[in-house]
Amino acid sequence: QEAFKVLKDFASIFRGILYWHDGKLVASADREKDPVYTFNKSNVLEGAFSYTGTSKKLRTNQVKVTWNDPDIMYRQNVEIVEDTQNIVDMNKLVTKSVVAYGCTSQGQAKRYGKWHLLSEKLQKEIVNFKTGLNAGFLKPGDVIEINDADRHRVQFSGRVSGTGTRNTTTIPLDRSITLSSGKSYELSLI
Repeated sequence: QEAFKVLKDFASIFRGILYWHDGKLVASADREKDPVYTFNKSNVLEGAFSYTGTSKKLRTNQVKVTWNDPDIMYRQNVEIVEDTQNIVDMNKLVTKSVVAYGCTSQGQAKRYGKWHLLSEKLQKEIVNFKTGLNAGFLKPGDVIEINDADRHRVQFSGRVSGTGTRNTTTIPLDRSITLSSGKSYELSLI
């Protein structure tokens, strides 16, 4: 096989991806991570987020995982993992076949299949937006947060406005803010 394909197969063992960064091949695992950046209307071009989702009818509810079974001299065997409730609700099978590279445990093959099912079930929405240089440091696999004031009807972020003077006791914001008393305030340093 080509070296890059073999390395990608190895990365699939820990549900990772490979990418080139600074002239090196880097691996990133799909695991729980803290967000590294928050995007909002003030750091997105035109302040616009666009959302798309996947159809319930197209989501996988059965995964056939190919793995190497030690009980049959490490020949390939298939472990079937299903979302039974979804099969009953949809009244049809949507099957996906995957290979658990390097897997010699039926339990690991089952977990790999469950990961595929849960990924499609929980990661069902994609957000698109355009931004500037402030996102230049992001890498594949980084976790970000989206604070879309239009969607959530709450604004938790903004920018310091460049329209202010050199007065060091006032910080001009991109909009007026309202505190719980219902009055508008200008943010000032004390």
